[in-house]
Amino acid sequence: MRRIIGICDLHNEPSLGELTAKRPLGAVTFLGRYGLIDFTLSNFSNSHIDRVYVLIKNGIVAIKRHVGSGSIWTNNTKLGFIELLINEKGLRYPSFNTDINNIQRNIPLDEADFDYAVIAPSYYLSSMDFRPIIEKHVKSGADVTCVYKHVDNADTDYFRADKFVVKDGKITKTSKNLGRVKEADISLDTFIVSKKILKKIVSDSVKVSELFSINDMINYYVEENALSVQGYEFEGYVVPILNLKNYVEHSLNLLNYHVRSLLMFKEWPIYTTTHNTPPALYGKDADVKNSFVANGAIIKGKVHNCIISRDVVVEKGAELKNCIIFTQTQVAKDVKLEYVLSDKNVVFKEVKKLQGDPDNIIVIKQGAKI
Repeated sequence: MRRIIGICDLHNEPSLGELTAKRPLGAVTFLGRYGLIDFTLSNFSNSHIDRVYVLIKNGIVAIKRHVGSGSIWTNNTKLGFIELLINEKGLRYPSFNTDINNIQRNIPLDEADFDYAVIAPSYYLSSMDFRPIIEKHVKSGADVTCVYKHVDNADTDYFRADKFVVKDGKITKTSKNLGRVKEADISLDTFIVSKKILKKIVSDSVKVSELFSINDMINYYVEENALSVQGYEFEGYVVPILNLKNYVEHSLNLLNYHVRSLLMFKEWPIYTTTHNTPPALYGKDADVKNSFVANGAIIKGKVHNCIISRDVVVEKGAELKNCIIFTQTQVAKDVKLEYVLSDKNVVFKEVKKLQGDPDNIIVIKQGAKI
């Protein structure tokens, strides 16, 4: 029986502006109740990978609050674990705060009991079964397997993601996607490696560059033809969260049942932290259409095409359309919001109307009084 560990890599996360000013991307709320990290952790859990390391670049408190003990994602609570790792020295020297240095300082690879590692980020959301990918990797004899997705929207949704040239299953070239073509084989920054190869990546980085990430090292191996690197095409649905526009567009798109059913399905649950909150409460004059409303919310006004998180209060006479509202936000009577993304603990009271548009959503920072 193969011994597999999962590594959820939060080191190379993109910025979402205000949303990631005080938290890592993995801790950002998604669809009103999830954290972005939940999709990766659930993929590990559903693939029966119970020993998981989370490599954290910064903001460990936000991740710790969300993940807690990790038991939600652990099938085997006796032998399984989710361990949060941060490189404290790297915090003092940000340029050296890489995923490789985090592994080097926190995971004793010589003594660690595993055969293969699955490394995955938090910014590509999918329902991905790692088991067939591991099987193909083992049978192929390749040193590294990189998971990629063939897309026809590379110019709009995957700007500056890594893209591959794949020939006969082998990755022969890597480069940055600069948005010049629609179709491309985009790296999902998900890798399968043996313990031996992971140790090699860590040791080689000292010789090549101590500033390199795992992604950088694998691109280096492809360029130098130093390791056998194969591709695995993932044919499932992928939601990229590489910038704020991605986040907003895909969040609102998932209000559509057909789109949502491509990402989330019954036999592959997405687990998340639960909270001891009552069901949502709707006033007698509430008007709610095509929206996600989380537990603990109180809705007395109009909410159309919105995502409402826990403990949000929308007073009578308030109108929300195409909005994303984070937890513990209050929208007072007669306030009208359209295309507004509100971080948590915001109060809308004095300004009666805020209207953005699909290309310019208005973002309200955490704790603001409007």
